[in-house]
Amino acid sequence: MEFEKADVTRSRLMGTIGLYIRWKEENYILHQFFLLDAEADGIADYVGLKNADEESVNLEINRLMGGLGEKTQSLSENETKTLLFNYGKMNLRGSLTFPEPFKEYEELLKKDTRIDMKELFLKTCTDITTDIEFINYMTMRLIAKDEEAFSYFCSESDIKFPELTEKPGSLLKNNVVRVSKDRYFSNAVLEDDTGYYRLKIGFTLIYEPSFSIRSILITEKQRIVDSIIKSEIARPEYIANFRILKEDTDKYLLKLMPMLYKVEFDYGNMFTRFKTNNDHVKQTEYKISDDLQGIYFVNKRELIFTAFDEQSYQEGISNLKDSDQIKLINEFIFPYPVIYDFAQSDYENFSKYLTTI
Repeated sequence: MEFEKADVTRSRLMGTIGLYIRWKEENYILHQFFLLDAEADGIADYVGLKNADEESVNLEINRLMGGLGEKTQSLSENETKTLLFNYGKMNLRGSLTFPEPFKEYEELLKKDTRIDMKELFLKTCTDITTDIEFINYMTMRLIAKDEEAFSYFCSESDIKFPELTEKPGSLLKNNVVRVSKDRYFSNAVLEDDTGYYRLKIGFTLIYEPSFSIRSILITEKQRIVDSIIKSEIARPEYIANFRILKEDTDKYLLKLMPMLYKVEFDYGNMFTRFKTNNDHVKQTEYKISDDLQGIYFVNKRELIFTAFDEQSYQEGISNLKDSDQIKLINEFIFPYPVIYDFAQSDYENFSKYLTTI
């Protein structure tokens, strides 16, 4: 096949990137879409489309790449193959199943065309513009056990990667404090497979020619008991409860908002809409849910829409209210999120679920 183009999202510092490749064969055009996870899953998702129309291609681009919050960067054929090869190695090391149909991209994983790995890595990263943004990203990468990212942003090669967690964790909340011209503290709340913790991380930075870490100081983790973690990361959840009037609500949502990301549950499907940028990382107080525009949970009877701020909620309601597919029956405001618990429950009626909490 003849390589035509490849685009990658510049979202590597969030832990995940989307990759789109277009190939030309004598009798068809092949469009390939990959979701690449740097923290654990390697090649996490794949879709291949042959001779697809423009609408189908754009729908898949929006689904896979539209929710990652960053612009795209073009790659050469060699860069594309090297990127896939390295993420494929993560699948092999972790004994992770490759997304099917594996044969459609198997040949790409057999070629390791060596190029400048740091240059390729930086092509997949957003341009960092502020010190606070840099500290938040580095705190995320440390908690996620992302040694590759850490190494490229250290000014000295002998800085040892600190083992904060046994397995990759998630940064739930962070507050960045500047204590001097080049020294900062991250006051982090994190989750790993053993529970929730507070952790303070000290950074000393170098600003030229770009942001980098000169030294790092790690304090001891302090466990947060489950009973108070909700109050630690709590934020109000705005909820609209719709009754479904017609079938194919899933298709209706995806046509209305092609960028939705779908996750299947036992009793329904959850669709997440992310904001179009990652500006929340530039804030002194970072919260993991600040990149969410809205969540839509659909079962056989109801559609539940939620958002975590009033503006996003009003925008979501405005998109849905004139539809003949659904009918608004209730609205709620909760002091903490309940949508995930409802999705994991065996209730199909949201009002009945509310009587249990």
